[in-house]
Amino acid sequence: MPGTQDIPELSIVFPCRNEELSLPACLQEAQTACQEQHVRAEIIVADNNSTDRSAALAQAAGARVVPVAQKGYGAALHEGILAARGQWVCFCDADGSYPPGYFPQMLREIKTSGADLLLANRLHGNILPKAMPFLNRYVGTPVLSAMIRLLFRLPTNDCNSGMRILRRDKYEELHLQTRDMSYASEMLCRAAQKKWKYREWILPLFRPDTRRGRPPHLQRWQDGWRHVKTIFRCYFHPV
Repeated sequence: MPGTQDIPELSIVFPCRNEELSLPACLQEAQTACQEQHVRAEIIVADNNSTDRSAALAQAAGARVVPVAQKGYGAALHEGILAARGQWVCFCDADGSYPPGYFPQMLREIKTSGADLLLANRLHGNILPKAMPFLNRYVGTPVLSAMIRLLFRLPTNDCNSGMRILRRDKYEELHLQTRDMSYASEMLCRAAQKKWKYREWILPLFRPDTRRGRPPHLQRWQDGWRHVKTIFRCYFHPV
């Protein structure tokens, strides 16, 4: 039976679909930060049917690869979180835009605050040029966040942030069903309905995608509409 020292305190999940250009640097940044700040951590790459070398590179870097057959950002995160062994689970995109080196700091923040869910707020931090499209920054995310604040009384300002940390032992009580990009909104809506203690932490730096010109997975208008439908579904069909 493994000793306490073998059980990670923190599980780091990277959803991944063909991220070989950016994933290795993300893994290295997360590993270095945890080692330097003495955080017992495991790294999970939730591989969403990648056809490039993402899975092989993740294994070579010491990450645990969890294959996820169902397509979708939410599907990858859901399966990655379920596979986590840590008391706390954090996640962010594997495109290099979110600095994984901040995870130990977020762990300290959520433990100190007593929150169940801590979200890294990009909009109130330093967003580097070309890191976030104008419409996403000034229209889409603020409008969706306002909807969640109004309907669920959750004080969120950046509902689309893909960098968060939560309590693993409470995750499954949310009963999340969405498996596409609107998983991010569903998590907040259900957390509000379950009376989770929610906090936001200002992300010091949000960077441009490091995949060197590869198109993003996000489809602005289609995914935006999915977020709207998910928010209203959660409102009219509470858990």
